[in-house]
Amino acid sequence: MRNIALAIPVLLLALTLGCDRKKSSQSSGASDTSVTVTTPPVTEAPVEARDYSFADRDAFAQSIRSQLTGLDAQIAQLASEAKSKGGAVSDRALERIRAARKAADGRLSGLAKATADNWETVKASTNRSVETLAQSVEAAMPK
Repeated sequence: MRNIALAIPVLLLALTLGCDRKKSSQSSGASDTSVTVTTPPVTEAPVEARDYSFADRDAFAQSIRSQLTGLDAQIAQLASEAKSKGGAVSDRALERIRAARKAADGRLSGLAKATADNWETVKASTNRSVETLAQSVEAAMPK
């Protein structure tokens, strides 16, 4: 009986140590499992306005036209959701957006008259007007 009483604690101790060793070998083994991490493809960053030289003003104008085309689609969507039509977008916000869009058109047409001397100023003001328009559109989007 005394041997059985001693065997039980020894057996429990052996099981406890065996389990701990098994756990540590599972968690520290680098070859047990492998995790594959994939990252989404990185799209090329858009060319900033500062990257366009005076010689590239036609490319800059095309870039602005492209941005405005995308914004026009969003503006049309907002217009369809106007409060006067029972939607969630404020009519006043739409008026501000349309004014900002008109200002962006004015800046875009001013690119043709730009000179090498005033290019940086014209380019910056054009870019700012498009950014202002984009921010106005974003702010008006229903949440």
